[in-house]
Amino acid sequence: MNMVYCRGCGQSIHETAVSCPHCGAQQAGPATVGLKSQTVAALLAAFLGGFGAHRFYLGKIPSGVLYLLFSWTGLPTLIAFVEMFFLVFMRPERWAQQYNNGRLSAPVPSWLKALVVLSAVFLLISFFAGVTGVLMPAYQDYTLTVPAGKVYY
Repeated sequence: MNMVYCRGCGQSIHETAVSCPHCGAQQAGPATVGLKSQTVAALLAAFLGGFGAHRFYLGKIPSGVLYLLFSWTGLPTLIAFVEMFFLVFMRPERWAQQYNNGRLSAPVPSWLKALVVLSAVFLLISFFAGVTGVLMPAYQDYTLTVPAGKVYY
């Protein structure tokens, strides 16, 4: 029987222990090694999604290569923005089944969920600000230059 030391309190525990029986600290062992994190995948989608980094992380190499090849178009960035929502708000059980062979990993922190929602709100506000700031004055200029009652074909 091999004993190791707890990462939290330093007490000796069995090497296969997932958590310390003395202090409850999680241990890096066979149960936690190799798990894919929802948080890491979402952050990769947010910051490097246009290059397919989150796809490579999740083991979806062919689609990651496609993201990389078409990154110059900007379309993968928009798709990764939408995928970021799916990654953050996916149920932990479904995540475990799809990416971790049924093993649960750490949940997505609430600050990241709030940040994703705020980014969507910011995107909508900036879109509507652009519409009202650019398109509305252009339309008003158009209506001032076309005399009333005249129809141009």
